[in-house]
Amino acid sequence: MCGRRWGGYFTIPPPPVTTAQTTYTTVTPVIANNPVFGCAGCAKNDPRRGWDVGAIVLQVRAVNSSYYLASCSMAISNNPNKTVVVDSGHLYSSFAPLTTFAPGQFPVATTTGIPPGSEGTTVTMSQKVGGTKPSSNPLIYLACHFSVSAC
Repeated sequence: MCGRRWGGYFTIPPPPVTTAQTTYTTVTPVIANNPVFGCAGCAKNDPRRGWDVGAIVLQVRAVNSSYYLASCSMAISNNPNKTVVVDSGHLYSSFAPLTTFAPGQFPVATTTGIPPGSEGTTVTMSQKVGGTKPSSNPLIYLACHFSVSAC
């Protein structure tokens, strides 16, 4: 069977703007029960329905008060039972909520390692956080989706 996909979305407050360019980074999911991992075949984003493709790391960096940079990286695991290739990706990062969960409708992101990324490599997408930052209670909406083939 080929052609499994992974997806998910998160909301976080923007990192504070400092001279050190503060970055928020998720924990690399080597810790049991960490919810941030690359799940292929996980229909409706239910991890019980699929398998772990690799470690996902999400980052948001405050460059200045009006420029935030988001990225999504996946270190593709070596899988003894499948040959895994990541052949495309989609990233959504904005102060505006998602209006669709169809990854093909997300704005194009700058990518490295795609296409393709294979077992034992890391693929990364990045882009400026879009939209207008609200003056009160701002949230950044992140969605990361990779197209994964496993045969």
